[in-house]
Amino acid sequence: MPGAAPLTQRDLSRWERLLMRRPALALPVLQRVVDLGGEDPPVQALLGLFFVLERCGRGPELQAALEAALASALDRAQHRADASAREEASELSEALGRLHYQRGDYLQACNAWSQTLELTQDDTRWACLARIGLAHLCFAVGDWARGGRVLDQAERHYPGLVGDAYLRAKIGLNRAVASRATVGPEAAVPLLDQAQRAARQVGHRDYEAETCWHRARGARDSGDPTQALSLARSALRQARRCDYRWLQAQCLLLLSELQDEEALAHAQEALALGEGLQSRAVQAAAHARLSQLMADRGALGPSWHHQQQRQRLEAVLGQSALPARLEQLARFDQQPAAGGPADLAQAAWEATALSEALSALAQSGATAATLRRELGALAASAAQLARRLSPP
Repeated sequence: MPGAAPLTQRDLSRWERLLMRRPALALPVLQRVVDLGGEDPPVQALLGLFFVLERCGRGPELQAALEAALASALDRAQHRADASAREEASELSEALGRLHYQRGDYLQACNAWSQTLELTQDDTRWACLARIGLAHLCFAVGDWARGGRVLDQAERHYPGLVGDAYLRAKIGLNRAVASRATVGPEAAVPLLDQAQRAARQVGHRDYEAETCWHRARGARDSGDPTQALSLARSALRQARRCDYRWLQAQCLLLLSELQDEEALAHAQEALALGEGLQSRAVQAAAHARLSQLMADRGALGPSWHHQQQRQRLEAVLGQSALPARLEQLARFDQQPAAGGPADLAQAAWEATALSEALSALAQSGATAATLRRELGALAASAAQLARRLSPP
């Protein structure tokens, strides 16, 4: 607002705590401040409002305002040599990256996050957030190794990470996803524990609920449907309490796999949420599940319809330009030389994860078939690690 005193770092920290713990309380205040700003609202208020709205699927409402604020900040940075405007632009670009990513516009998200890294220094919070976003994109195209390295860079460059529980939770969740995919569900457990502790510390209920959903997926993958069902129900209750609609849809899709009698209703609700969120990824997953359920019921016409919708959405998600664009971002992916300290540190982390996964598996009481499957996956991961460390 014109004439308003600039916010101090202490003010920003207090506002962030309020946004994390009481988003519904902050929403009308932020909305009023943004509305009073007219065509030029205070950037921090606009970003705070977006943070609240994106979790309940209303982020796209602010796309035009975010883009206008970004254009204004870039203009001031270029023509007035305004350093603070350059930092504002980097924050706004990072937020737009999140908006594009949630909707499934992966190439636009990649461009927005790379713009953030070009505008700001490596050690800023928004550079850390942008790198986490780029790691998401690497994971989306199956490039787990590069995604892990980008997360390493996010941690290494941001000196404030020790005191930033929100970003520690965010990074922990992403590392858990990568470990579950590349090592196995047991390897993700200690990382989920770390993420949950950080989320509780900062009061971010969304991420607490998300850790519960990840645990439910791990239980399903480990052959424990009863535990998976209990955890998925708990995650859904938590997601509904904090109005985290993306997670609600994910929990419903998981419950659709675990509850035959309610599978169709859960998948239909997930699709409705995906459409409300404008999330192509959620919609595609829901259509895939509905196609399978309809086929199982002999309803071949509806099954074909949902299959066509899934293919249409996945064709957009699988934009061929994205992998090439990620290759262009190699300058942000500082791959260590094989056998160097950073590479050995990463190998040590992976070896620890394997050890913890073996220990947890030994105490899990799993069936012989599950043990064989999990041991096979762990053995393959150990062999891959050994090959990577072997001299050429």
